[in-house]
Amino acid sequence: MSLNNGERQVAPDVSGIRRDHVARYEFVAARLPKGSRVLDLACGIGYGAQLLAKAGHRVIGVDASPEAIAYAEEYYSHPNLSFECMAAEDLHADEIGTFDAVVSFETLEHLQEPGWVLMHWAHHARTLYASVPNEAVFPHGGRIKFHHRHYTKAQFRALLSNNGWDAMEWHGQAGPLSEVEPEVEGRTLIAVARSRAAQTTDTGDRVKSAPEHVAIVGLGPSCAAFFELAKGLGGASAYCDEVWGINAMGDVLRCDRIFHMDDLLVQEARARERPGSNIAAMVRWLKTHPGPVYTSRLRPGYPGLVAFPLEEVLNAGHDSNGGAPYFNSTAAYAVAYAVHIGVRRISLFGIDYTLPNAHKAEQGRACVEFWLGIAAARGIEITVPEQSSLLDACAPEAERLYGYDCADVFLEPREDGGVKVRFEDKAPPPAAEVERRYDHSRHPNRLMEAAE
Repeated sequence: MSLNNGERQVAPDVSGIRRDHVARYEFVAARLPKGSRVLDLACGIGYGAQLLAKAGHRVIGVDASPEAIAYAEEYYSHPNLSFECMAAEDLHADEIGTFDAVVSFETLEHLQEPGWVLMHWAHHARTLYASVPNEAVFPHGGRIKFHHRHYTKAQFRALLSNNGWDAMEWHGQAGPLSEVEPEVEGRTLIAVARSRAAQTTDTGDRVKSAPEHVAIVGLGPSCAAFFELAKGLGGASAYCDEVWGINAMGDVLRCDRIFHMDDLLVQEARARERPGSNIAAMVRWLKTHPGPVYTSRLRPGYPGLVAFPLEEVLNAGHDSNGGAPYFNSTAAYAVAYAVHIGVRRISLFGIDYTLPNAHKAEQGRACVEFWLGIAAARGIEITVPEQSSLLDACAPEAERLYGYDCADVFLEPREDGGVKVRFEDKAPPPAAEVERRYDHSRHPNRLMEAAE
């Protein structure tokens, strides 16, 4: 994109830059704690990045135009500031680190798919300052050459919410020469948003992309193992970084995130039919829960709902055997989301599908195990309690290697991190024991046989 195409502000010093553009950066510079690490995404010729740097912040300015970056380095350099030439869609935190804030002024309307960019930086920055042209005041109408679209306030809020950000404040600018003012419905909409994924570390000056270890806790029998473990350690936080509750578990224990993928319109209809049911009770507390509660579709009256980022989860996995539109249980969505945001260890409790009267049990085991396979392929550690049927954790270890009836198999660690396999021959098992193993009328979970 040429510097002098009418889209960019170009001048060798800030006095030549239109007032509304400067005002946005002044607004951010005054609000951030001094010394904040800031990414100016689509920084243009760098006047805003320099303004932030002069205010005492550590700034990286990024733009896709080599001409713009060259101009920025010539006229807007500063000791607290560096510039990178790269498109917003190609920029990754692994290359430049994480940030206290991302500034993205008049950028999103230029991106055909802004959701991926927003979702990515929601995991690598604490706060977002973003502006877009207001469709209600400054309609696009197909006339703006370099813009894909403009946004109403409702559309902008939905774009942020669907991609990992909660809009905390709304500001605006009435026209091209205006200051930033709160709650102004003007030509420009400005949102201050908080990331739902990013967390500060103990020092408070860095952000990590995702919790290292999450415990996903459902309502199956093996949830008892989680309670015993947490009690013994003195609390869940001594075991994992976050607890994610499945459905009603969100009202049983303190959860950092809740997953309830059933459409609340459907759940409300079920609750009306059975007002004394567990579904009715769950609908009641969901109406007051602050969230985040990840679900399929946002519905009014539930302040904590967050739209599950299905498109981002599927697209992020397409290069590693992911991307399959295969979700037939809420727990599977939770596992896929953990994979998506880069969790290093997933522990599952109460995610049990092979129960007494198995033909009446909830579906979903194969789907959860499918996504656990993707997680394992990406090096994520998987933990399942021995009480669970998931991954056949409840079965004796010898039964997890089919076909070795006449040998004991020993798996020994190798120096390179792999395993060495050693066999010791043994007598074949009695025919009656083999037939018992093939008797599918029995319940496979030894720990649950007494319940039948």
